[in-house]
Amino acid sequence: MSQQEQDFKKSLEAAQAWILAVQERLKVNDITQGPREALEARLRETEKIHQMEHEGQLKMDIMLVAAEKLLQSGDEELKNFVTTKVKELKSLWDETCTYIVHCHSRIEWVWLHWSEYLKAYEEFQLWLEKQRCVLHVDLEHQLDLKEKLWQVDQQQVVLSDIHSQGALLERLLDEAAALHSRIQDPSVDLQAQQKLQEDYSDLRDRAKDRLALLQKISDDHKMFDSNVKEFQSWLLSKTRELTELAGQIGTIQNRLQALKVRRATR
Repeated sequence: MSQQEQDFKKSLEAAQAWILAVQERLKVNDITQGPREALEARLRETEKIHQMEHEGQLKMDIMLVAAEKLLQSGDEELKNFVTTKVKELKSLWDETCTYIVHCHSRIEWVWLHWSEYLKAYEEFQLWLEKQRCVLHVDLEHQLDLKEKLWQVDQQQVVLSDIHSQGALLERLLDEAAALHSRIQDPSVDLQAQQKLQEDYSDLRDRAKDRLALLQKISDDHKMFDSNVKEFQSWLLSKTRELTELAGQIGTIQNRLQALKVRRATR
């Protein structure tokens, strides 16, 4: 075996070994299931492999230079052998380069998807806690009717906001379900999704109950004010009647007194 053949064989084996080692590392890391820490580790590993691609390209270039020297010889059998080996390795190289990109992109996409979900989930949890605090404030009963009606209006705004967040919750649950199909992590499983739905439903029901209570309090106040006005009107009318009656009695008494005086003077 000539030196050129040895150089080609050595470079061919080196390039092939590099490709097979990378493929094995990709197979180990080409998984999206598991906890977030494991996914992050696989993302870093596929980034490293992606950054190492130039090393493989260098080994391929060295092999191609060695092959080119052999292809210039007059040995047809050797040329056919070299051509076949180069073709096979180039096909394996192209396949590996595609695998590197697809593997890294798939893991990166899941990582970014999970990150966006966590951001939306945390914002939703903060919103839930804020609304819980609003609903936890004790009601003030020693208010006039105008203030009680203002409370009703404010609670209607709160309930409207809660209803509007229902669409966000649906999207969040859809994202959780989609994520779970890829990562199989308990943080987004069916139980976690149900807990999120239950927390929202509990908040919404509490807001409805509070609005109903505030509405009843204001309605009772309206009815009380109406009864007071009705009683005052009735009392005023009776006072007028008594005043008129007192005037009539006074007139009768004056007439009787005048009659007595007339009789006495006869």
